[in-house]
Amino acid sequence: MPLLSEFYKNTTVRITNINCGADFCRRLDALGLFEDTEVEIIKNDNFGPLVIKILNSKIALGRGEADKIYAEEI
Repeated sequence: MPLLSEFYKNTTVRITNINCGADFCRRLDALGLFEDTEVEIIKNDNFGPLVIKILNSKIALGRGEADKIYAEEI
């Protein structure tokens, strides 16, 4: 399954799995990022933060964080 960080800008994906510790999981829960959530990749320059859109919110994830989230293109 591809990592969130592997998708290109303007791609819509569904989160399939999140490999996270307690603190990171709490942060993602607070942001509304769960398994089966649909997100759009807004910015992915293969360095620096990955910016995603969930509903009407834009969220920046560090590259290491994005590498713990698995997704599929929809």
